[in-house]
Amino acid sequence: MDTKTRATLSRTRPRAFTLVELLVVIAIIGLLVALLLPAVNAAREAARKIQCTNNLKNISLAMHNYHSARNVFPPAIVVRSGAASDGDKGQFQQGRRLFANWAILLLPYIEEQSLYDSFTLNADGGVQISDPINSGPRGTELAVMLCPSDQGLGSRMSLSLGNWARGNYGINGGQYLPILWDREGVGDDPFAQGIAPLGEGINIKKITDGTTKTLMFGELRVGLGDRDRRGVWAMGMVGSSIHWRHASNQVNAPNSCQRGDDDVKDSQFIIQDVDEQTLLSNCMYPDAGYSEGAQSVVRSVHPGGVNVAMCDGSVRFISDFVEAGSQGAGVNPDPKVFRTWQRLNVATDSYVIEGQW
Repeated sequence: MDTKTRATLSRTRPRAFTLVELLVVIAIIGLLVALLLPAVNAAREAARKIQCTNNLKNISLAMHNYHSARNVFPPAIVVRSGAASDGDKGQFQQGRRLFANWAILLLPYIEEQSLYDSFTLNADGGVQISDPINSGPRGTELAVMLCPSDQGLGSRMSLSLGNWARGNYGINGGQYLPILWDREGVGDDPFAQGIAPLGEGINIKKITDGTTKTLMFGELRVGLGDRDRRGVWAMGMVGSSIHWRHASNQVNAPNSCQRGDDDVKDSQFIIQDVDEQTLLSNCMYPDAGYSEGAQSVVRSVHPGGVNVAMCDGSVRFISDFVEAGSQGAGVNPDPKVFRTWQRLNVATDSYVIEGQW
């Protein structure tokens, strides 16, 4: 090979990147990833939020189909015949009478007839959903009951009852203390009525505030440990599949983050199983003092608020900063503190809901 040919080959050989150039390229790629990642995550969350919205629409449609068939909505939970007069009071709150809840009753209306048939339902005969005979069906995971944004999905609730699948939607029960459900007049307080009493359902005509302005379902966060009852679709307890006192008794807004906002049964086990920082950072530190299954918070993982279904079947996104009065203990009907969040969750208060929400 002559000198001229060698010179030509030398000129055409590709030049490698210098170290500085390589570092610049890596830095540019890293910057692009950093800029695009939030947008990608936001798009993914938007898709998850849409799926959550569709779930609530499907469940709400099932509620109306149930009403068309039976002329009432399903109750929050079935109770034994005569339970209000034979000393069975308080059993619902303590989880000692775990009979069929609204979600089980809706199964035939969400194309889950075979799953419904696999349950053994006999409240008057004393057969409970927590009995071993119902272990299989109650442990069945249902996509329509799960919001994909909640990363706690997949962890089952076990406790001593074993094998309960999770869920993210709670029905709007009421604002009074559940243990009082059987007492004369308690269930008639117009400022404490939800849409799903205990034991028997209501006709849509009883929602006198209007179906477009009364909440039917609100989101739930699933429990953070396998002994945490929160977010369990087949369990008829407060915080599991039922919202109670979620707009009263110092729980004043969605995603309320005060320590002890969730009063759920066996909260001592939750505190034992999950470290304090995790409970606090997730706004899910339960009430360690009572542990009575009497109060829950409408809560989600969506940034800025929660999805809720209204009684007309529409789904709304309610901001964490929705106008909410400071209720203090119990229910305070003073219109100065019984504000938008309270009015949305009560079916018979007769107050006007003002402005945007």
